[in-house]
Amino acid sequence: MKCCLGLLTAELHFENSQSLKDRRRIMNSLKERVRQRFNVSVVEADFGDKWQRGGLIISCAAVSPSSVEQSLRSIVAFLDEDPRAVLISPQVRFYE
Repeated sequence: MKCCLGLLTAELHFENSQSLKDRRRIMNSLKERVRQRFNVSVVEADFGDKWQRGGLIISCAAVSPSSVEQSLRSIVAFLDEDPRAVLISPQVRFYE
């Protein structure tokens, strides 16, 4: 069986974050909402000691590349619409 895997790397900026606790609260909320809504794997990456920056790596697998691409585009739009974070330079990679 053939499968396609897509990885979305998203860098986020939290303008209203005043501490690492603020950033952690927002990141945990975003990770959980993305997991529940899109049924994908989400992991926090990079910027561990920065209180206004964060990174997410999101993976999605499906039988067709178009399904993966559509899911990742929806996730980018979802992250971009969240007022708590500014999405910076999302990158998508596909593996077949």
